[in-house]
Amino acid sequence: MKKHTILVILLFLLPIVLSPVAIGDITQICRTTSGYQDIEYWAVIVGIANYKGIKNDLPVTEKHMRLIYEVLLSKPNWDASHIMLLLNEGANRNSILDALDWLASNVDSNDIVLFSYQGHGSSIEDNDGDEQDGKDEGIVPWEGLEGIITDDELDDKFDLINCSGMMLIFHSCLSGGLIDITESHIAFDLSRKFTAAFITDIGGTGRVILMSSMDQGLALAYPSLTRQIAFGLNGEADDDPIGDPGYGVVTAEEASIYASQQVKKLFFLIFLLYPFGLINFLLASFLAKIVYGYWLLPIPQFYDGFNGELPIIEIL
Repeated sequence: MKKHTILVILLFLLPIVLSPVAIGDITQICRTTSGYQDIEYWAVIVGIANYKGIKNDLPVTEKHMRLIYEVLLSKPNWDASHIMLLLNEGANRNSILDALDWLASNVDSNDIVLFSYQGHGSSIEDNDGDEQDGKDEGIVPWEGLEGIITDDELDDKFDLINCSGMMLIFHSCLSGGLIDITESHIAFDLSRKFTAAFITDIGGTGRVILMSSMDQGLALAYPSLTRQIAFGLNGEADDDPIGDPGYGVVTAEEASIYASQQVKKLFFLIFLLYPFGLINFLLASFLAKIVYGYWLLPIPQFYDGFNGELPIIEIL
C-alpha cells in the first residue's frame, strides 16, 4: 500500500517539474503571408452531463461544456458555420454520428478538424474479434449504453474525414459503477485498459489525441481537462517568442501539453494548500482499489501522430 501511495504522488509531481519539449515546426501548408487562407477549420464539440434519466448524470455545467466552443468562436481562423455544438439530449447517438458525417462531407484535404467529447466512456463485449481483451471501448451518448459508439465506429468515421490533421479530445467518465457524487463530489472513470485500447484503435497518422486518464487507473471529473484545454487554446499554451514562426499560433501539441501539466499542477496546489485534500485523495484511491481493483490515476495521456505541429488557433 505504501509503495503504491508513493508512486501515485510521484506520478503527479514528476511531470510538474519537467518543462515542455519542442514538438516540431509549425506546418507550413497551414500558414500563408496573410494568415489562414488556404485552409478551413471544422469542429464538433460534444458535451453530456444530463443523461437520459438521472442515475448517470455528471457534475458538470452547460457553461463548462461550452468552453472550447466559445474559445473557437472568438478566434479569427474559425467560422461559426464550421462548428457544431451538441449538448445533453442533443448529443444522442444519431446526432453524433451525423455530425461526423457532416465533417466528412464538408472537409477537404487542406482543412483541420477538432473533435471534443466530454461525457461517459465505457466498454462492451467485442463482436468482431479485433480486441485482445475481448472488449470494445466507446463513448456513451445521451441515451446511455444502448447507444454506445465504439472505438471501431469512431475510427471508421474519422477515416472518412479527408483532412490534413485532426485533434481529438476525450474527457470521459465511465457509465455505471460510479461512486455517488452527492456523497463524494468525485466522478470516477473506470478506465481498465480503456485509455490504451481506445488510443490504439482511433490513433493514426495525422491525429493528435488527448485523453483524461492513465491506462490501468481511474480518472476524475475535476480538475477539468476541458477547462485547461480551453485556456490553452485561448492563448495560454502559446509560449513561442515574438518573431518565432510559431508565435501567435496555438497548436494541438502545445494545448495538450499545457492542459496536461495544468491538471497536474492543480492537484499539487490542492495538496499543498489543503493537506486534508491529499488525505482524502489517498483514501479515495484506496477505496477505488478495493471496489474496482485499480488505483486513482487521473493523469492525462497524449498521443501525437501528426508530423510536425498541428495549428488549431490563431490568436493574433
